Amino acid sequence: MSWVVRIFICVLFVLVSACSQSSTPVELATKQGILLMGNSADPESLDPALSTGLSESKILRALFEGLVRANDKTLEVEPAIAKSWKISEDSKTYTFFLDEKAKWSDGSNVVAGDFVFAWRRALKPTIAAEYASLMYVIKNAKAIATGKEKDSSKLGVKAIDDYTLQVELENKCPYFLSLLYHNVFFPLHEKTLKKFGADNFPNAVWTKPENIVSNGAFVLTKWSINSVVSVRRNKYYRDCNSIKLNGIDFIPISNINTEDRAFRAGQLHMTDSVCPHRIANIISKTPQNFRSDKWLGTYYYAFNTMRKPFNDVRVRKALSLVIDRQAIIDNFLKAKQVPAYCLVPDGCGGMRTSDKILKQNNIVLAKKLLAEAGYPEGKGIPVIKITYNVSEQHKPIAEAIQQMWKTHLGVNAQLYNLSWPAYLSARKNKDFDVVRASWIGDFAEPETFLDMFTSLSALNHSSWKNSKYDALMKKSASAKSQKERLQCLVEAEEILIDSAPIIPLYFYSRVYQILPVVKNWNGNLLDYRDYKGVYLEEEVSK
Repeated sequence: MSWVVRIFICVLFVLVSACSQSSTPVELATKQGILLMGNSADPESLDPALSTGLSESKILRALFEGLVRANDKTLEVEPAIAKSWKISEDSKTYTFFLDEKAKWSDGSNVVAGDFVFAWRRALKPTIAAEYASLMYVIKNAKAIATGKEKDSSKLGVKAIDDYTLQVELENKCPYFLSLLYHNVFFPLHEKTLKKFGADNFPNAVWTKPENIVSNGAFVLTKWSINSVVSVRRNKYYRDCNSIKLNGIDFIPISNINTEDRAFRAGQLHMTDSVCPHRIANIISKTPQNFRSDKWLGTYYYAFNTMRKPFNDVRVRKALSLVIDRQAIIDNFLKAKQVPAYCLVPDGCGGMRTSDKILKQNNIVLAKKLLAEAGYPEGKGIPVIKITYNVSEQHKPIAEAIQQMWKTHLGVNAQLYNLSWPAYLSARKNKDFDVVRASWIGDFAEPETFLDMFTSLSALNHSSWKNSKYDALMKKSASAKSQKERLQCLVEAEEILIDSAPIIPLYFYSRVYQILPVVKNWNGNLLDYRDYKGVYLEEEVSK
């Protein structure tokens, strides 16, 4: 080899190396078919029965698959593990016929018994699954979850054979199939959970990458706290032809400013959210990266109604009435969110906001109510602790409310921010005065919002109870017509808002940045997707 050729090869090697080093993580990942997603927090749990946050649900839909899926454009119910089903004439018995090609990531078959095991487990009081209440439409589910029925075999779910699952409901439930989108209904690999002692008690060991057995399009390959959760293609997935991505990296970034910088630096294909103060600039300079989708969700504050003075409805109402929701949207959110004065977004499942619900802030009435409760001009009320999870998006809202309470009522508040796991723990254990919360619908019906505040719901962090509310929710479940059902739900929401265990603040818009190289990423009201059809396309140099 001549010295000229040797020099040429050396120069070429340097140039290639330089080009490789100058490539951004996004460019490299695009070539590899790996989607880099900003995720607001580290998952608290990857146990489908125990996970409660949005950051977890995004990962779980990659790892697991249920009986049905939602079309990511229309949200219509489509077959998944259940290739078909039939419904009895009284609409109380569902028979699902499973896809014989469905396998676990260890190569074993997914069978009807895996659903029976998972659903019975989720209802065990020792597991204490917060979302167990979603299963209460199933025969005997509520009695089993509350300990009244000790025999879990009486749950209205049985395996007729390996590929036939039968479900019996307490009453007709028009949205039952949509409920099955939720991760609490995912099947579980019984052998694995029993191996790690997670069949009767929570034990996160089984969800470690080296232990977990799942049935979704991807498998868990890495879970590094404060760094990344990585999933890669599952070679045993039954519908592998629909999966175009080779993997997804979920990157936990709780600070939206940090996430924005990561996106601009080529470290993310998409963000979880957008800095409000950056929206105008993004729309002006890179409109192709900006997305704002309609989203079925409500941002609210919840009172701990077991603590004084929040056990007094007059205090709760007063604190709600002085909050200028539109000012919060205009000054801090800036993405066309809608002020919320009730819990259920207008039009959800055909339900319309009641005219009886007060739709404006009223400082005069608030002062009157506070004085009647024994706290004129806020005198005597201890400092209120506002608890929220670490995020630059939640802090300015809390600061604004803190100022409104001080200015209009003379009430002092202290901000208390926690990491995501600590926040979830405080909320679950009722260790708060007022806590930031939000709810994104699990299905597009009012019950996904209103069922949370029934007396026995584990998601009712306010501890508020109202027998008339419970009765109306129960009546709606057995209503003979859609009109009767919606009327019950409207009346129930009127009671909820009049009792004020929560302060609805605004209805969400799903606002984020996404690069044009991400294809088939469809927006929908539930922000639901199982990543089918999503792919990455390298940009062509001009």
